[in-house]
Amino acid sequence: MTNMLSPAAPATRLGTGHAARAGTLPVLQSAQARWSMPPARLVLVTHLLDTAIPFVRLFERCMDLVRVVPVPYSAQPEALARLDDLPITVPESIGEVGAVAVRDAERAARESELPVVIQEVGGYCADAVGRLAQFPNVRGVVEDTKQGQWRYERNMPLPLPVFTIADSPLKALEDVQVGRSVAYSVERLLRLRFYRLLSERRVLVLGYGGIGTALAEHLRRTGAQVAVYDPDEVRMSAAVVHGFRVGAREDLLGWAEAIVGVSGHRALTVEDLPLLRDGVVLASGSSKQVEFDVEGICRSADTLVEADEVMELQVANRTVYLLNHGKPVNFLEQSILGSVLDLVYTELYLCTRELVGRVWSPGLHRLDPGIQQELAQQWREEYGRQW
Repeated sequence: MTNMLSPAAPATRLGTGHAARAGTLPVLQSAQARWSMPPARLVLVTHLLDTAIPFVRLFERCMDLVRVVPVPYSAQPEALARLDDLPITVPESIGEVGAVAVRDAERAARESELPVVIQEVGGYCADAVGRLAQFPNVRGVVEDTKQGQWRYERNMPLPLPVFTIADSPLKALEDVQVGRSVAYSVERLLRLRFYRLLSERRVLVLGYGGIGTALAEHLRRTGAQVAVYDPDEVRMSAAVVHGFRVGAREDLLGWAEAIVGVSGHRALTVEDLPLLRDGVVLASGSSKQVEFDVEGICRSADTLVEADEVMELQVANRTVYLLNHGKPVNFLEQSILGSVLDLVYTELYLCTRELVGRVWSPGLHRLDPGIQQELAQQWREEYGRQW
């Protein structure tokens, strides 16, 4: 007899998961169909988030994918499971990412005369450009981030070509979404782990570039009191024009109840600890652990207790809370960036294709501005609302 109060459970489809809802990349797919990739081999260093799965699969279809090297702190279990048929190596630590990628690129260059490209996200291979340049068929590197671009610039003059999208106008659109993503993650952790509202906090943003500008504005919209510090005087002046509190760095460090670093550089050191107020929360929105001297802070601590995403330290006669070990907090929620990711992935694809298509001179290169305009138009027509 059927119990009318207990309907049968819906059928479950095996093999599905949240990552199946990550969506497709229509702009990238269109670009790949229009500008096909010549035969070549690729070593891909990437944040292997669920949203990266279709991006990786596209390169699997159009290139010989020698190795996928996920950045360890952002690699997602479901993404790894869904791509377990590919040659993926997750390094034990951030410090090993470059070595793994360079080793596989050198191996690929020895095994075949096909062009070899490294596409990466953070400058992990920057110190090995001299080694890579010894192989004529290693065509170069494609770099995604500003921090990575800076690392390659420190190795100028470069012995091989490096295409960068870090300062691209298309990448600047992603910065807006990254800033929003960081703000969301900080607010979630304040609610979940500190039982506090962001709207009642005084927040200092360290770094007022593209991400910092978007972050500060989003924090203000939540109701937080927001101050900004950047060593660049033009950026500080921009913060004034935008209506944010500015001042001497020492004063702002003592004023803030939460500090979010998005400068892309070392923004806070052990020497700054006596300037901080008791109970301050530190969060990073930059790659790796660059914003805060995590190792030095931990070494200076009298006590250290970790619980979930929060590290509580007694240091310099005060309590300091460090979120996510000083790694980017937005990756705790996979740094969801929405449809703009399709645009950024497409530019990465086309830069990779440029390196494969012909031999470029050593140094930094960028995608043709005319093509960037075309991509922006296509993206807007695909995703933009028509009023």
